[in-house]
Amino acid sequence: MEQRIVLCDPDRLKDLFEFRARVWIGEGVDPLAFPDGAWSDAADAHRIHWTVLDDRRIVGAASTCFHATLAEVEEPEAYILLPTPPAGVIAVPARVVVDPAYRGRGIAAALLDTQDQAARDAGAGLAVRQASPAMARILERRGWRDHGPAPADPRFPTTAFRVMSLLLDGAL
Repeated sequence: MEQRIVLCDPDRLKDLFEFRARVWIGEGVDPLAFPDGAWSDAADAHRIHWTVLDDRRIVGAASTCFHATLAEVEEPEAYILLPTPPAGVIAVPARVVVDPAYRGRGIAAALLDTQDQAARDAGAGLAVRQASPAMARILERRGWRDHGPAPADPRFPTTAFRVMSLLLDGAL
């Protein structure tokens, strides 16, 4: 069956948050980081969420939110060394997650395309995110710039996240 990307039905957000935790725990993250078997935070209430469905099963997910300034994004101190952003909305795509059994099928790339298009549709001039080393390599091939280490995330103690940015009509 073909997988499809859809906006996450609000009734399925709990399923999405459980999917995130399940995938990350399967990759070695301490289950104690997700005591209720799910992962979400306050920012999720302001994000656009997409899911990749195989029939009704969530096999991939991603989200994006938008801010007027870098000072409004989560952990704004991580982006202090970025050049002054262009005028316009700042997109903060995040949380691309793919079920390991579905990797290698272009799902992550399709989710990244969806995030990028949503940013452009919103009029964003800049996108910023923190990325795992594997995601940072993918993003660099897509034109994102690596600005160095991101703040440590205690939920992922063995992952050295990177601060990344993309000028949506060029490269920073």
